[in-house]
Amino acid sequence: MLITNPLSLKSYTTENRIWQGIPSIEVTEKGRIFLTFYSGGTREDYGNYVMLIKSDDDGKTFSEPIAVAYKDENHRCYDPALWIDPLGRLWFIWAVMPANGVFASICDNPDADELVFSEPRKIGEDVMMCRPTVLSTGEWLFPIAVWRRGLVPHTWQESKISDAETGAFLYKTTDHGKTFTRLGGARVNGRSFDEHMSLELSDGRIRVFVRTGYGIGAADSYDRGKTFGESFDTGYGGPCSRFHITRLSSGRLLMINHFAYTGRNNLYAMLSEDEGKTWKYKLLLDERNEVSYPDAVERNGYIHITYDRERGGFMGCFESAYSKAREVLVAKITEEDIINGSLCSDGYLKRVASKLGKYCRDDVENPYLDLRKYTSADAAKQIMKDHPKEKYISVVFNAFSVNCTNMHKVDCDKLDELISRLESGDGYADEILEEIITLVKGVTETTAQSAPIVDRIKQIIEDSLESDISIAQVAEKAGMSKHYMSHVFKKSTAITVVEYKNELKLTKAKKLLVTTDDSVTDIAYACGFSSASYFAERFAKSEGMLPLQYRNLNKK
Repeated sequence: MLITNPLSLKSYTTENRIWQGIPSIEVTEKGRIFLTFYSGGTREDYGNYVMLIKSDDDGKTFSEPIAVAYKDENHRCYDPALWIDPLGRLWFIWAVMPANGVFASICDNPDADELVFSEPRKIGEDVMMCRPTVLSTGEWLFPIAVWRRGLVPHTWQESKISDAETGAFLYKTTDHGKTFTRLGGARVNGRSFDEHMSLELSDGRIRVFVRTGYGIGAADSYDRGKTFGESFDTGYGGPCSRFHITRLSSGRLLMINHFAYTGRNNLYAMLSEDEGKTWKYKLLLDERNEVSYPDAVERNGYIHITYDRERGGFMGCFESAYSKAREVLVAKITEEDIINGSLCSDGYLKRVASKLGKYCRDDVENPYLDLRKYTSADAAKQIMKDHPKEKYISVVFNAFSVNCTNMHKVDCDKLDELISRLESGDGYADEILEEIITLVKGVTETTAQSAPIVDRIKQIIEDSLESDISIAQVAEKAGMSKHYMSHVFKKSTAITVVEYKNELKLTKAKKLLVTTDDSVTDIAYACGFSSASYFAERFAKSEGMLPLQYRNLNKK
């Protein structure tokens, strides 16, 4: 599973990758920088692999892969992490699906001219992508999450685990990584892929921070990670993306997260001097769109940071992928830079460590299987051959993408009727799918224009929240097919239109509960709920308490 042979590594070089992202960074005492991230195929899916690259000139240049974790086309290696432990050993860590495990290979001397890695070994279940924490008492805690099955479509079919067994777990080792014991897991409201980090607070509590739909949630453990209390919203915000939180040698907390954002933009480094209650100092790392997934390490007085920009995955064709930056970047800063709000050291920002160009691999078929070159009938046959029924429509929309400037060219009523027939089994699937493709074929994609569609959908929902507008009504106001609207919204936001609407309703209700004296009934109707009892039921399911209890706890 670990490839280090130079000849074999040539298959994973820059010109053989279409997309890349989700990085992690480590730096040795002598200043060698290691980066890991993953790629493979056209998207995050089976066939993915994890690569390791390095720099010996302070990040000015980086090598091609020096090691790659890859299993086969029926598995994916993904979500990597790097960590130099207190013994000075480099841990190269990645997850494997559907083996559902976290694997690691260790290099005892990461500053050596010739790097030697151990055989990979499994250290836990299921996914880890953030670095471990070393406690003041000497234990090492590895943050390994067990995801809700179905979170990644079609990849968990063989799993029997229930949702009750999932969570953001900690794995403890007291013998320098020879053996591991799984401790407790935090189950944070609104969790999304977890991507959690642990922190030992000054009073001895272990706090686990978890990615959520509202930013960053957390839960505390008073028994060193064995059990966790109720979760809470940290208030740090964020666009539902990975973040980084750690304690620096100075005692301050470092957080890298999006601030004053409109999406995955405005990535900042922040410092807290009061255990995360406030973040007084901020330094803007990158203001651009689609910058995400930061990781950082403190070494030799500097904070080294990595993140990705415009990964280029999930595109419909080469041209769309090429329109993205497809970069992994690094930065080098100090605490003084963050306090100053700008670089005052000899560090750097926005340095490109890896950037993709044209895909030059010619020993495989077009990885996109460009359906636009097929007749409608042949495209339908190809889709039915390669994909399960529930994927047919998303494949069509990805291959023949429409947007807000050309949706009017499609007969939306006819499209919705055909999709409903396909989903209900009312007719021959191949003929219906062929007709759907014919409707949208020839309407070309302009990827950059998908965001205005999402903004328009969101605005329509926000403006009609009190009336509890239906999906069909939103689509009608937006002037598009309800099926395509649902597809493009979820593709852009990772949640459904209904989930977004429900979250808006609850958010508005919370604000009214804590800022007004309006009755629960009035608030229910103002937020689009059909009755006060239904509102109370939905609120309790989401927040674990009734509306009036929430008001009493949070009233301003």
